[in-house]
Amino acid sequence: MFLDIGVGILVSILASSSYGLELNFMLLVAGIAFALLPDIDFIKYFFLEDKMEGYKHRDFLHLPLLYVPIGAMAVYLFLGKAYAAMFVLGSVLHFIHDSLGIGRGVKWLYPFSRSGYAFLYMYSGSVRRGLWKPLFVFDEAAIKSFDLEHGDREWLRNVYFRWHPLAIIEFSVFIISIIILYSYAR
Repeated sequence: MFLDIGVGILVSILASSSYGLELNFMLLVAGIAFALLPDIDFIKYFFLEDKMEGYKHRDFLHLPLLYVPIGAMAVYLFLGKAYAAMFVLGSVLHFIHDSLGIGRGVKWLYPFSRSGYAFLYMYSGSVRRGLWKPLFVFDEAAIKSFDLEHGDREWLRNVYFRWHPLAIIEFSVFIISIIILYSYAR
């Protein structure tokens, strides 16, 4: 989440400088919203009693081959080229972020494949230091069994409020984006 907010800020600054747009509150809100938008369906799962079902939020909007072109076209029609570029960059960076380290990957090849793909470190509640593997492929049948073995019912607290390599990267990007925003806005 903090990394996505930082990415949204950086995307807004890039759009401002590339397209000659004034960096204002609305541009920042759009950049942050585009970077966070793929997770909007998470709200439904946040209120579920069984927090382990949260991985399912990636079944609807985390489909880059559909989400990015359809969303970009819609944004282009309503807001123009600069905002469409912000949408594409924010969304793709969000999907890359969600493919690295936590969660059950992204369905990069959907509709051709229903498997989720994740890369490198995989956070695990039962394995304190995480699982290390260059590529994780999750077919729909394997996700539930993987969560039973490695899932963490307290993932929100353990991912966002405890120090581990991904948290350090996430907060660093966020802090760096704030510093760059401050410098750019001066």
